[in-house]
Amino acid sequence: MSEPIGLALAGTMGYVAHQLFGKTLNEMGSDINKLYQAGRDRILISAAKKVSNPQDGKSPNLRVARDVLWNGAVTDSEICAEYFGGILAASRSENGIDDSCIQYVSVIKTLSSKQLHLHYCIYHELQKQLLKKNVAYNPGVEDDVNGTEIWFSRMEGRRLNLDTSLGLPVLSRNGLIAAYEMNYIKTANGKPFNYVRIRPSTYGIVLYSVAFNHLNSWFEFASKDFGSFEELGHLQISANSLPELTTKLKIELEEHKTPQ
Repeated sequence: MSEPIGLALAGTMGYVAHQLFGKTLNEMGSDINKLYQAGRDRILISAAKKVSNPQDGKSPNLRVARDVLWNGAVTDSEICAEYFGGILAASRSENGIDDSCIQYVSVIKTLSSKQLHLHYCIYHELQKQLLKKNVAYNPGVEDDVNGTEIWFSRMEGRRLNLDTSLGLPVLSRNGLIAAYEMNYIKTANGKPFNYVRIRPSTYGIVLYSVAFNHLNSWFEFASKDFGSFEELGHLQISANSLPELTTKLKIELEEHKTPQ
């Protein structure tokens, strides 16, 4: 198969992506390869960037690769390319038989790009906070995960063009967060402060890990920095509690009205 134009233009990383996934593309035939080439190449390049050793001889699972490219190639969203690319990279094994990642394709393809971005923002901030505070935290223990909270202003969501009122119910329905609250509390000057409170879930942590090709080390979520998707917007100010958040934002609340 000749090297696709999109991958050729991407330079070295495009070449690596072709070397890693070209054989799989041949097996899938020309329907996916040609129909949405630009979207397909974006996913392949994203996946290639997440593979630490391109010479390891591993190959992606054909079932996973087919679903990833068929569902992911039709969008030009950067966040979709990152998540689908992470799954494709994570599906690589010695013989290409392991199709464990198929579950993650199923959940990602049901989410909009904004919902994926919201998921990324939540768990990116959670990991940053855990690494900074260096607290004992086991993502495999439900009490540890559900005992952690992420708070941020709803204005943060609006700044990122993310509608939390639409996104959080969908993330909750898919098990990607354990619980959420969108509410307000009066400040000392009588104005409402609209906040979002989220309790993470183990499944949400696992999916975030998959996006970075860390499926086999998701249990290190609190101790290992998985990195970030630099081209995407992030939450600028978040906290583990309302008092911590209002302190960061320099907001004084009405007395005796702090929610527990």
